[in-house]
Amino acid sequence: MFIELDNGSGLHKPRKHTINVKPAERLSLEITADAPGNWALHCHLLLHMEMGMFRVVNLSQRVAEVNK
Repeated sequence: MFIELDNGSGLHKPRKHTINVKPAERLSLEITADAPGNWALHCHLLLHMEMGMFRVVNLSQRVAEVNK
């Protein structure tokens, strides 16, 4: 899945797999959740991951898609 970084440029949002976030920085982004399965949402620094900056996001298929 790609992340679209909302940088104030309207429809021209950069598509990224990874976004660097500076300490105390806030960003707006959009994720199109179109790939079912378990996905890691995490910081790449192991110390941060040990402190809880790691989540598993589970995307399941919509009921309408399952019944097709």
